[in-house]
Amino acid sequence: MRLILRYTFVGLLLATLHSCGSIFTPKGPVELKQVWASDNTLRTPESVVYDPDREVLYASNINQSNDRRDGDGFISKLNPNGEIEELYWVTGLNNPKGMALHNNVLYVADVDEVVAISIQTGAILGKYEAPKARELNDVTVDDAGTVYISDMDRRAIYQMRNGRITEWFDKTRRQRPNGLYWDNEQLVVAFFSNGDIQLLDTETKELKDLTDKIKNADGITKAGTDGYFVSNWEGEVFYVNQEGKKWKVLDTKGKNMNAADIYYSDKTQLLYIPTFKDNRIVAYSVTF
Repeated sequence: MRLILRYTFVGLLLATLHSCGSIFTPKGPVELKQVWASDNTLRTPESVVYDPDREVLYASNINQSNDRRDGDGFISKLNPNGEIEELYWVTGLNNPKGMALHNNVLYVADVDEVVAISIQTGAILGKYEAPKARELNDVTVDDAGTVYISDMDRRAIYQMRNGRITEWFDKTRRQRPNGLYWDNEQLVVAFFSNGDIQLLDTETKELKDLTDKIKNADGITKAGTDGYFVSNWEGEVFYVNQEGKKWKVLDTKGKNMNAADIYYSDKTQLLYIPTFKDNRIVAYSVTF
């Protein structure tokens, strides 16, 4: 009789856990294995982007200081093996953070403006001010070339078209949008303040829940065809499937390695992680 009651209790417990949308399953469908790490000459790397045509990586360096407009931020270029080819590839930025690549132009969020850089020459094509922006963070671009930029302090998302930036979405329920990823007519938005990951329809501007409770949610990148990687800035990476179930697949908090604005490449099948205070880019192979 006791044995029957014990199994009944366990069964009810498992059913309850399964019905809880915020729980993540311990053994996930994705495995990460470190392949390489750059040296630590980077300076507070916040974001990384892989260029499949040129087979190089671009890393934004905040070069942390108390002055957000100190002009010492820069972009570095790394080869596919993590070796730094040009530490100071583009200079004269302030606090460069999120980046996105589209049609040979690298778009970089830099405090209150978006900097457009030619990846062919490294020349700055333009700096575009975002009205009333306070802390531009992540950048993503849709297929038509429309640029979306998050602002954590202003709790809003900006849009850039034809060189003009306007405030596009502010109904964030007072939460702080951080990571952005454009995917199939919607934005995947990571809210740093409450850990929610939501889907924002770019036509109706309606938000829909995907998952929650990812503390200090930072970067978002597509993971294959069926899910996303989402980073916790403190040093965790989660895999989230289309149904919103999540699995923690990496934890480097104990090594004092942050996980900032991450990037996954289908071509290399590597997940690239800027470690921020650790001053490196670390690449992990991904097995689905």
